Amino acid sequence: MEQINQHVHERVARLIPREQRGPEYDALSPFAMESDHYEDGDVLCSGLEELSRHLKWLDDDYQSGQFDRLEARARSIVMLADTLGLRQVGQVAADVVYCVDGPDEIALSATLSRLMRLVTQALDHAAGPMTVF
Repeated sequence: MEQINQHVHERVARLIPREQRGPEYDALSPFAMESDHYEDGDVLCSGLEELSRHLKWLDDDYQSGQFDRLEARARSIVMLADTLGLRQVGQVAADVVYCVDGPDEIALSATLSRLMRLVTQALDHAAGPMTVF
């Protein structure tokens, strides 16, 4: 029996979902900004900070079953994504709003998971390469 269990575990693949990056992510990089547009950098930084706060709260709202707050948060992300030029993030956040109103909890959890992946990848990209000291 031990050999069978060991053999089964060797066939399990670990899936690491990744979203394709669109061209809008390049605008988030601090290195892509032109030197004349420093005031745009303030808007970008405050928008990214707000987006990171929403990312944390999305999971909290979902886990606690506060779907009205989840819907309001997703609507805020739609507006933030529009401000930051993150079209795909905005589209998926709008899909979350649609799923909150529907009875399909599996669709909601899958769409919310995708939104959280997209936001995380956008924030990681905006942070730039990590340097090790």
